[in-house]
Amino acid sequence: TAEKAEYCDDGFEERIINEEYKMWKKNTPFLYDIVMTHALEWPSLTAQWLPDVVRQENKDLETHSLILGTHTSDEQNHLLIATVNIPVMDQNFDLDKYEAEKNEAGAF
Repeated sequence: TAEKAEYCDDGFEERIINEEYKMWKKNTPFLYDIVMTHALEWPSLTAQWLPDVVRQENKDLETHSLILGTHTSDEQNHLLIATVNIPVMDQNFDLDKYEAEKNEAGAF
């Protein structure tokens, strides 16, 4: 039936998206200096970094702020102000901190 074919197509498309995500996640160490992920309740089509940055005393962290916009189907949309603690990236890369098994440099 047409409903069954549509269900199969949705499942197939979802598997393709999951495989592409896994491939991207595996290659992130080669593409980016740092990757931090967080699942949101609703997808955000809007993200804007704010200019204020606060350096954490006695820590190698900076707190950055950003605005996220919700994208819901049946509820009112909102703007959210979020904060993210990001490690201060040293200009000199220390190979002693690189963990080959995890493909990571340092830990936070």
